Amino acid sequence: MTGHLMSQLENVSKIDYIISHHGEQDHSGAIPRVLEKFPEARILCTSKARPLLVNHLQIAEDAFVVAEDGQSLSLGDKTLEFIHTPWVHWPETMATYLREERILFSCDFFGSHIASSELYVTDRCRVYEAAKRYFTEIMMPFGKTIEKNLEKLAGYDIEMIAPSHGQIYPEPAFIMDAYRQWVTAPPGNKVVLPYVSMHDSTRQMVDHLISALVENGVRVEQFDLAVTDIGKLAMSLVDTATIVVGTPTILAGPHPYAAYCTFLANALRPGAKFLSVVGSYGWGGKTLDTLAGMIPNLNVEVIDPVFCQGAPGKEDLSAMDNLAATIAQKHRENNLS
Repeated sequence: MTGHLMSQLENVSKIDYIISHHGEQDHSGAIPRVLEKFPEARILCTSKARPLLVNHLQIAEDAFVVAEDGQSLSLGDKTLEFIHTPWVHWPETMATYLREERILFSCDFFGSHIASSELYVTDRCRVYEAAKRYFTEIMMPFGKTIEKNLEKLAGYDIEMIAPSHGQIYPEPAFIMDAYRQWVTAPPGNKVVLPYVSMHDSTRQMVDHLISALVENGVRVEQFDLAVTDIGKLAMSLVDTATIVVGTPTILAGPHPYAAYCTFLANALRPGAKFLSVVGSYGWGGKTLDTLAGMIPNLNVEVIDPVFCQGAPGKEDLSAMDNLAATIAQKHRENNLS
C-alpha cells in the first residue's frame, strides 16, 4: 500500500503538511517514505501522537508540529480545523474538518469493514452491518468516550463524513444516528447464548433453555463456538440484556472456547445487565469461579448457574425452565423490550 501511495505522489513537487490522525501503522506507516521524498514537510498531529509516531516509526522529533484541539490551519482557499477525539480508538486520535466543503475526515470514527470500488455509500444495509461490526470490534469498549465525541461533533455543520476505513457517507446522519443508538440505547429483551459441547450434554441443556426462553417471550441468539464467526457474536453483544455461556468442564475449568468468549465479552464491555452459565461436568471443577474471575469489566448481575453431572435429567431440565423464567422476569422488571 505504501508503494501505491508513493505512485500517486510521483508527480507532486512539494508537500507542506502531513496530517496524522492516528499513530497506528495502518494509518501512519507510510509517513517515513513520504518524508524521504518530501523532507521539508511537517507532520501535524496531537501531542500524544508525537511520541507514538517517534517510537513506532522512528521519525525525528523535529518533523512534528502539534495540532491543538480546535486549532485551524489556512491553506489559502481551504481551512482545516483539528478536532481531538481521544479514545476513538487510541488516546491520541483526532479528526479534521474541512470548513469550506463541510467534510469531516473522521479517522477510525464511523469506519466500516468494507473495501469497494464505490467511493460513496450506496447500499445502506450492507454498510450498516459492516459499520456495526467495526464499531463492536474497535469502538465498543470506549462507549462513554464515543458519546462525548458525538456531542462534540454536534456543533459542526457536517455534509459528508470520510472515515479512514470504508466508504464515504454523503448523508452523515445515517451513521451518526446509528452510533448514538449503539452507544446510548438500553439493551433489548434478548439473550446471547454462546456455547460449546463435547458429549452433547451441554447442547441438550442449551436447546432446552432456548425453547424455554422463547416460551417466556425472550429473543435468543445462539452461537456454537466450535464453528461460529466470532465477529458475529461480538456484534450480537451490542444490544443484549443477558449473556448465558454454555460450557462443559475440562480439567476442572471451562472449555477453552467458552473461556475465550468470556474474555472477549470482558474486553468489549457491552452493556448487558445479566450473566449466567450452564453446562455439564464429569466429576467436579471450578468452571463458574474461573469464568466469574474473567469478567471484572462487566457490570452484570450473575444469575444462579445450572450445572449437571453427565447428561441432563428431568430435574436439570426443570432448573433450565426456572432459569428462563428468572431471566424473563428480570427483563420485565427492567422494562426491556
